[in-house]
Amino acid sequence: MLLPLSYANFEPEEGWCLAAPEADSNRDPCPSDEQCRALVERILASPELRRATRLRGFLTYVVDRKLAGRPEEITETLIGHRVFGRSPTYNAGEDSIVRTEARTLRQRLERYFSGAGASEPVILEIPRGGYVPVFRPRAAVAPSQAAPSAPTGTRVHLTRRQCIAIGAPALALAGAAAWRGIRSANSAGTAAGVSPTRLPGEVQLESSDPRLTAAFLRSKQRALSCVYTGDPVGDWYATSPAGRSTVFCMRDVAHQSIGAAVLGLNRHTANMLRRFAQAIASSRDFCSYWMITKDGFPDPATYNDDTDFGYSLPANFDILRACYREFLWTGDTSYLNETFSGFYDRTVVNYVQAWDRDHDGIMKNSIRPRVTASYHQEGPRFLTGADLIAGQYAGYLTYAAFEEVKGKPGSLSRRVAQEYRNRAAGLRARFNTEWWDPRQNRFCAGTFPDRSFSRDSVPDCNTYVLWFGIPEDGPKTDATFNNLQAAPPQSPGALSHLPELLYRYGRRQQAHDLLLEIADPEFFGQHVSETAFAVVGAVATGLMGIAPDAPNSKLETLPCLPESLPWARLSRVPALKNEITVAHRGLVETTFTNSAGPLIEWKAAFPVPQSGRDARILVDGVPAAVSFEQRANRQTVIAAVVPVEPGKTRTAKYSA
Repeated sequence: MLLPLSYANFEPEEGWCLAAPEADSNRDPCPSDEQCRALVERILASPELRRATRLRGFLTYVVDRKLAGRPEEITETLIGHRVFGRSPTYNAGEDSIVRTEARTLRQRLERYFSGAGASEPVILEIPRGGYVPVFRPRAAVAPSQAAPSAPTGTRVHLTRRQCIAIGAPALALAGAAAWRGIRSANSAGTAAGVSPTRLPGEVQLESSDPRLTAAFLRSKQRALSCVYTGDPVGDWYATSPAGRSTVFCMRDVAHQSIGAAVLGLNRHTANMLRRFAQAIASSRDFCSYWMITKDGFPDPATYNDDTDFGYSLPANFDILRACYREFLWTGDTSYLNETFSGFYDRTVVNYVQAWDRDHDGIMKNSIRPRVTASYHQEGPRFLTGADLIAGQYAGYLTYAAFEEVKGKPGSLSRRVAQEYRNRAAGLRARFNTEWWDPRQNRFCAGTFPDRSFSRDSVPDCNTYVLWFGIPEDGPKTDATFNNLQAAPPQSPGALSHLPELLYRYGRRQQAHDLLLEIADPEFFGQHVSETAFAVVGAVATGLMGIAPDAPNSKLETLPCLPESLPWARLSRVPALKNEITVAHRGLVETTFTNSAGPLIEWKAAFPVPQSGRDARILVDGVPAAVSFEQRANRQTVIAAVVPVEPGKTRTAKYSA
């Protein structure tokens, strides 16, 4: 039984509508998406909005969400956060910015359509009572004049006043029917393996350590406060939280993208990576733009012209790796298109040649004063930083991986892939031989213009050396970690890489402790957004060991819980074309749920001690076929591949 609703308290959702069952053949056809977008471009270029930056962002956002089929994202709170930079949890009742700007935007639209747009065949309105835009042919009856009953076969967006005129009980009945239809459609879609539709930031962590749970939530909220939609550059996230930044940076995005994937921000990441890829230019020796503004231009603080710009040479390789990680996480084939492939090709060929003028195979900078041959931008100034040669090594391996995807066995792409794997192996051998200082038991941080090695400790360089994976397994990797533990990086960006690295190399308790430190509100790097994204990413890919392989519809989990953390559960994780939940109990049990999306090949992996060759994995109580693999720094894992159908949950247990 439906209870009657109070007229005074009834507030329809933005975009809520009634639908009648039959079509009206005499009704004007709805404008196409192309017509709508062309109209918005003309409005944005008009005198009414040309210089009104905030109104332009407002209109662009609501139209983008409308045409993308995401009206649920057109709410006062989300507009305040995404367009006007308010906190994700701001109180819209106390802050009227969205309502005030909406009133002004409606007035400007009315002025446009009565003036310069008087001959427009399509009219755009934002009916009062909500923020979902409505496009209609000019000949159609305006929504504010429409009769309460909907013409058959049409979808009419109703204002609050119209809802009251129709009557709340009738709306309640219609709303209940609509809700039943939505639930049925969602259930059918999930059962059929249809990819889920979701909002960013729905991922949730539960754990036996309330400090970790709170740290993840704080970091998620901080990261989401950096996310923007509706600016001229497109979807993006900033270098600093809470509206303190109007730019995004190559090094930051390459690292932020891991946490962004966990938060469901793949569209934002793809847009920023594409911007960097498009900007690579021979006039800058195949550098991109180090930072790009929300308006889509190079940041004037780091770019004057193509002869005078700031840059860090490892960046191209870091962006290349970020593209591959996104490809694995999402399966988005646009990362194989001409724009991205051109960036990959130019990075490993033209970029390397431009900065390797003595042709010894290693990049260096002695020609551009504002370009650094390292991510370490303070003194001393290096000819080549250790992290640059490490980035070049990782870039070659990533390029080879992309070529493997593109080609079949025996193809040119496969031969190119092998060539770049060989080049990477050569760089790694040289680095571990020539750059190792046995007296100080560490890698040299860089070379000076006279080709001598720097013997000083530069923790930032050593951090990125591990990040790019160039140290050989064993004592040199262990010594590098030990040195960083004794003298950690001084920049928050470099330090925020360490939890992921510590998890990757099996130093679980250190990773856990540092993760809590970085997420603490008193941490000295709270002013940069990278630290927030890093915590989210480290929990998913480090602690929970989530590693998607979207092109092959596979996903691996590897528990990395320290002894101080008995259990952890990460739910509503967007990966592949799915939404998943992963729960670990210690290092011996994992439960995996394919909440939505198609079938997944789940690779349940567990760390194995050196004496564990007799180990086995039970899947739902039944012994499974297993394989043993070597991971970073000679760690051994045991794994079983388990198919998980949509809506199903499977449990794997490690048994020695």
